[in-house]
Amino acid sequence: MTHLRRKVIDNVTRVLDVTVMLITFVIALYIHSPDDIPSDIVGFFSFKINVINFVAVLLLIYIWLKIFNSFGLYDNRGFNNFYKESFHVFKAVTLGTILIGAVATFLVRENITKEMLFNFWPLCFVVTIFERFLVRRYLVWLRQSGRNLRHVVFVGANENAIDLAQRIMSRRELGYKLMGFIDNKEQANPEKHPKANTICTIEELPNYLSTHIVDEVFIALPFESRYQEIKKVVTYCQEIGIVCRMPANWFEIKTARTSSFELDGENILTVYSGSKYQLEYLWLKRLIDIAFSAFALFLLAPLFLFISFLIKVTSKGPIFFRQERIGFNRRSFNMLKFRTMVKGAENLIKDLEHLNQADGPAFKIYDDPRITAVGKWLRKTSLDELPQLINVLKGDMSLVGPRPLPVRDVNGIIETWQKRRFSMRPGLTCLWQIGERNNMPFTDWMKLDLEYIDNWSIRLDFKIMAKTLPAVVKGTGH
Repeated sequence: MTHLRRKVIDNVTRVLDVTVMLITFVIALYIHSPDDIPSDIVGFFSFKINVINFVAVLLLIYIWLKIFNSFGLYDNRGFNNFYKESFHVFKAVTLGTILIGAVATFLVRENITKEMLFNFWPLCFVVTIFERFLVRRYLVWLRQSGRNLRHVVFVGANENAIDLAQRIMSRRELGYKLMGFIDNKEQANPEKHPKANTICTIEELPNYLSTHIVDEVFIALPFESRYQEIKKVVTYCQEIGIVCRMPANWFEIKTARTSSFELDGENILTVYSGSKYQLEYLWLKRLIDIAFSAFALFLLAPLFLFISFLIKVTSKGPIFFRQERIGFNRRSFNMLKFRTMVKGAENLIKDLEHLNQADGPAFKIYDDPRITAVGKWLRKTSLDELPQLINVLKGDMSLVGPRPLPVRDVNGIIETWQKRRFSMRPGLTCLWQIGERNNMPFTDWMKLDLEYIDNWSIRLDFKIMAKTLPAVVKGTGH
């Protein structure tokens, strides 16, 4: 669930790097051999590209990306400083130019000479650096605008923790928002560490993480003297699905999911729970959400109007029902539905608690007296869920993911392991909805949500979406 925007930026940068390489290559070729390049639009589109040249270009793009990737220019790119990144670009462009020369010699391309490559090499290097500088400035602008900030807390209020926090916060393009420091009462003394804004003690950490928006936890405690506390923090973060980071050379820890990156010469180990694909491919999941929801909203606009008309003429109240739900890492949002109940139905819950037929903290009455006639049909066909495509487009939800719970149900969750469901963006459908749907105990429902999180992949999402439609057609309701 993490690093979505950074992964999107990295993949956009891949496209930009290749585009810069191709454009500067054509410019260098034109400078050296202007007769080989058409000078007008008509000539450009009538320019013939044989199969060998086409394959050579594809091979060149593939090798170029591999070279850039081998120098770490796409993995956690935002964590590198600009000068180090520029040096890596210099090495990558140099090696790439040498390989272009080797391929040109093998294919006997007379127009790709040493002089042409000497024009291409500095031009490509300078433009690539400028392109990446613009991307970096764009990232800084996004972060300064307060967009998509990641809320982070530091466990440890010592000098090392404060130094690490200052180094990370100084990198504005990383998009971190420091919530504060967490430590025991002795270390949390403001007189001892006045720079540390201590928000709670380590003992109070579980309660803090359960009641506040926190995306990542940085651990900066001395290993030898604080091992048990470190272990408790890591274990709890894994249980509820919050990403946990720490300097990799401070201690070793066995965990099912780890990843590492370098930050200003410090190896940082990331400890997380969930699918092995979540750090790499969640950007693709988000792109699919945007494309599908936008297309579906456009296609279903007439149906939206028809349902809106039915609701308006058959009962008093608004067309849409808005309810506060808890989403990714406890972020609250207003989930949209077509209204299926009488106006003010939520105010009647207390009077109907004795009729609740769901176990655990959930609330459900199968023959709910608050549901309107049109509402029964909408619920049976699941058409009342269609407005949530707007939530998907906005980024509050995904097409597939654990269903978002109301605040009332979230407050009723006692088991720690069940809270890990908040580590994934909530969705329109998930594993439990393609099974028994209504006829499932709350604990089994939570287990299926965690099964989805632990095994998530793009293929699994498509599989669930493919099985959701038949479940809806059968009219098993929700």
